[in-house]
Amino acid sequence: MNSVLQKTKRTVSRISWGGDSGQALIEFTLVAVALIVLIFGVIDFCRAIYLRQLLVNLSRETANLEARGSGTTTLDIMTNALGAAILEAKPSLGLNSSTGMVIVTAVTNFGTHFTISQQYTAGSLVGATSAVGTSTNLGNTAKLPKTAGSILPANRTVYVAEIYYKFIPITPVGHFIKAVLPTQFYDAAYFSAL
Repeated sequence: MNSVLQKTKRTVSRISWGGDSGQALIEFTLVAVALIVLIFGVIDFCRAIYLRQLLVNLSRETANLEARGSGTTTLDIMTNALGAAILEAKPSLGLNSSTGMVIVTAVTNFGTHFTISQQYTAGSLVGATSAVGTSTNLGNTAKLPKTAGSILPANRTVYVAEIYYKFIPITPVGHFIKAVLPTQFYDAAYFSAL
């Protein structure tokens, strides 16, 4: 009789331990789902920071290439800088498409006002327009930061590179947290020709 009682105790203890494993499974599932959501959110957030930094560097390099010039005419210089920006951005950003736009502008200081002398674009991002001015108003006054007048001497040219990029999340969680992540990046850099 003693052995039957011991077998019953072992069976009861196994059954109660089996009930705890169900609780552990539910806890693990809840924690795992929360962790996966957090990881996917961090992936898209970090990707947004990385792409923003790429955009800042690319706009500075493009404006610097325009100012240093690699060509015999202003047209050559600006199209070479535009082509270099598109080529450099191709692996990560793809700016020469519907998700991005590069705008390079030459602005000349005529002493009393800044005038758009030339402007070229690449890409077809909807809603992206130059903050300096558009190519339809060549020869008209350009909008530059207020500090540009004190930095840029008369009869000199400043080269502006503006880059737009439409951010698209790559994880399902990124699509749900659009309120936190930006939908479009913009950066501009100004370099003066010597």
